[in-house]
Amino acid sequence: MSKRLLKLSLGIILAAGILLGFGFKMATNSAKPNSQPSVTHKTQQTKHQSANTVSAKVNVPTLMIHGVGGTFESEMPMVKQAVQKGYAQWGLVVHVKADGQVTTRGSLKNKPNPIILVRFDNNVAGELQDAKWIKNVLTTLKTKYDVTEYNIVGHSMGAYAAVYYEKYYSHEANQPKLDKLVTLAGPFDGIITERKTRWIGRVSDRILKLWDDTPNLNRLTATGKPKIIHPEYQLLLNKRNEFPSSAHVLNMYGNLKNGTNSDGTVTNISSESLAYLIGSRVTSFREKMITGYDASHYGLHNDNAEVRQELYKFLWNK
Repeated sequence: MSKRLLKLSLGIILAAGILLGFGFKMATNSAKPNSQPSVTHKTQQTKHQSANTVSAKVNVPTLMIHGVGGTFESEMPMVKQAVQKGYAQWGLVVHVKADGQVTTRGSLKNKPNPIILVRFDNNVAGELQDAKWIKNVLTTLKTKYDVTEYNIVGHSMGAYAAVYYEKYYSHEANQPKLDKLVTLAGPFDGIITERKTRWIGRVSDRILKLWDDTPNLNRLTATGKPKIIHPEYQLLLNKRNEFPSSAHVLNMYGNLKNGTNSDGTVTNISSESLAYLIGSRVTSFREKMITGYDASHYGLHNDNAEVRQELYKFLWNK
């Protein structure tokens, strides 16, 4: 592609965004990897609370991973303003074809805090397949662009896929090192059953089985472990001690305050259950409940100024 066409393509991407944002609670953990996490949730502080800001590394690319049915434009609202303000720059657009082949457009050269927009051409393949494709993407970034460290921002099933990747594939050869992970509306222990209607006929029966949660039915025990363990959570639990311990993690979720304790699609308990899996293992773990009219599952990554603000602070100290 010519430089003129490349600039035009990235210009179209820049113009297409909307807006987004969040806030947090932080826990810097010193527990041993095999220790049981002691975490309380919602408005309570996590163990080893600290107000310190995680240092930012220049030139570490940030991958934006969409959820089921999404495209590379889905996560653009969260970072469009960061590019406009000069906190980051558009780097690559990455397409993952249905057969797993990775193609890229753009450049990472001489670009501080480059953004990498990832699109799975088969956007209803499910989180386990997405995790394998994330591995293909990161292999390409390391071998073709000499990427040694990276950040990931994952929304919905993209958040689950990112966590699954880190547990199952990140330790393999030719994989760069995770620096920071942001999970937004992550369905780690289920999706509200009522939300499956719109996806019947669009996704496989295996994926539909993930819509197996009910508002206000599950709860977290004193250790932070969910009382009800859905199959998808068990997959992450099986590799509980495999998540990269040097990583910094920010976990955010929405509460519509309508009695469901959810963002309308994912319950807060499902999202909060991430803490038990990795909270005591990683270098720092932050958790934040977002409330308000724009705290819906899709509003969180479309038009939430609080999300944008804290995303920029966590990733780039802006």
